[in-house]
Amino acid sequence: MNDDTSGAYAGSRANRLTVYERLRRRLDLPNIPALDGLRAISVALVIFYHAGIPVSGPLGVLIFFVISGFLITWLLLKENEKHGTVSLRGFYRRRTFRIFPAFYCFWVVSVALRMLSRGSVPWPTAWSSFFYYANYYHGIVRPADQFLIHTWSLAVEEQFYLFWPLVFLLFRKNGTRLAWATVGIIAVVCAHRTALCLSGTPYQYTRYTFDCRADSILWGCLLAVLLRNGYLRPLWSVVCRFSWLALIPATIVAVLANTGVPDVIVLTVLPPLVAVLIAQLVLQSEGQMWSWLDSGVARYFGKISYPLYLYHGIGLGIATRLPVHPAVQLLLTVGIAVGIASLSYYVIERPLLKYKAPARRALVGATA
Repeated sequence: MNDDTSGAYAGSRANRLTVYERLRRRLDLPNIPALDGLRAISVALVIFYHAGIPVSGPLGVLIFFVISGFLITWLLLKENEKHGTVSLRGFYRRRTFRIFPAFYCFWVVSVALRMLSRGSVPWPTAWSSFFYYANYYHGIVRPADQFLIHTWSLAVEEQFYLFWPLVFLLFRKNGTRLAWATVGIIAVVCAHRTALCLSGTPYQYTRYTFDCRADSILWGCLLAVLLRNGYLRPLWSVVCRFSWLALIPATIVAVLANTGVPDVIVLTVLPPLVAVLIAQLVLQSEGQMWSWLDSGVARYFGKISYPLYLYHGIGLGIATRLPVHPAVQLLLTVGIAVGIASLSYYVIERPLLKYKAPARRALVGATA
């Protein structure tokens, strides 16, 4: 068979794959397509929001949550399939090297800059960030000083890492039970948050605390369980069939996140829509309409999204002190934040990736 005939045969065979089979092929790539692009969008929303641009920064955090739950669970499922179990020691080793070095370097830099610029540090707030309970500190105490407030989302994720692996271990032998357990926990969280919202609980608590935000991450977990086990194939065949279908959840999410809809609705409806959108874009980013999500620029911003999230406030603080046009301030904010984030990624994070899980390195391809 000559090269032309072989290529035509391969193309014809690819065209005969079902929508789900094409999606699974994309999910099994070393780096799952579109996710870096979605991370880039998420951190851009946060930066622009804090810079005063009328976009939804909270939506950016919510997308981060869903992606995080999806990737963590996808890797746990792969490890369980390969080894028949999951290593909690390996899991926490990966999390430690992925998160702590960059975070604590950022924390020290932030405290030092605060001392230099204002001469004092609100230590209760700083320690809540250091020990990853900033979400409850800002949700319950509601301090006037918002120093390091954006670390509340990191606290939610760290608390999730203590909770989810145990649930996964309990149900890992049966995908159906794992899926239903996840649905059950999501329902409990939603009911709990709804009751608090309707009872007049301050919005800081329902927006920041783990017990009110865990469902955003769990929707990503559920997506991974469903796709990995081939559940709801007819659903994926319908919603992922055409590239334009991704515009439907994307539009609904954008409208709900930017029109003042109450939290009791937004925090319940948006996470499943984002989960569906992730599945759609993983597949459809192979086509022209969404291919920009896998462009070099999008992938780079996605890779540095974690330190970019950490340091963007420093960039904003420097830029807003300069007597320049607001548009120039925004460009300077992004430029400074990207510069510091790139330094953090290449000097701190990337050199430590090899220590994340040396015994099972093949599982790290999705860069969770």
